[in-house]
Amino acid sequence: MSRPHDASSKPVALITGGSAGLGLVTAQTFAARGFHVAIAGRDLQRIRQACESIASSDDSVLPCVGDVTDRDDCSRMRTEIEQRWRRLDVLVNCVGASDRGLTMELEPDRVRELMETNVIGTLVCTQTMMPLLIQSGGSVVNIGSLAGKVGARFLGGYNAAKHALTGLTQQMRLELREHGVHVGLISPGPIRRDDAGSRYADRAGGALPESAAAPGGGTNFKGLDPQLVADAVFRCATKRVPDFVLPRYMRILIAVGNASPRLGDWLLLKFTKSGKKS
Repeated sequence: MSRPHDASSKPVALITGGSAGLGLVTAQTFAARGFHVAIAGRDLQRIRQACESIASSDDSVLPCVGDVTDRDDCSRMRTEIEQRWRRLDVLVNCVGASDRGLTMELEPDRVRELMETNVIGTLVCTQTMMPLLIQSGGSVVNIGSLAGKVGARFLGGYNAAKHALTGLTQQMRLELREHGVHVGLISPGPIRRDDAGSRYADRAGGALPESAAAPGGGTNFKGLDPQLVADAVFRCATKRVPDFVLPRYMRILIAVGNASPRLGDWLLLKFTKSGKKS
């Protein structure tokens, strides 16, 4: 292991779920902008590949293998970061899982699983890293979703989990500000990915329409560029932005929907494809 750096060295970011997708793009973004980067995940081979894709030197990235819902694993990751760099300035909680399904067909165990992945992991990892973040006066960025702002159709237990994360994030922000730690939330719509529109194809059938397999459960706007979202994560962390909604125009629609639930329901129906079977 490399000799620890002095506390005055360049800042450090920990990206959970950073071995692929948005997490990897976010890790690459922080590394390109002068950060040391630790990447956390459960698959050592994938993490090492991610580190190799962004490393400018052997000391610029750190693979951290573990489950963010496990406090012992998180404690070990914190020790590895502290031994390597003696600091942590940014934690990006990017681990998450999506879903498809109807509420009347939703199994409680599936809701628990989604809460564990989307909420409990964020809570446990943030709690564990907090001593280092308080020391640096750093930032936490939680990756939410538009599904944490509105209750769109056909998303199974995902709405419930992301709404819980939205509430948890605001509570964290209010409680941790006195310790000098910022907590922000990024709420993006569907993000472009190679398997968009196909990874939930097996869920269509029965009462669930085929359109539900599409990104966002059948939303009518294009997928977001992952780099756009990663740039928002970086700005949220470094400029201490409390809440970022993407695409930006959705913030207005969310506000309208909260002010008038009837209008909000109408807008959600307009923004999603027909629920009728083809």
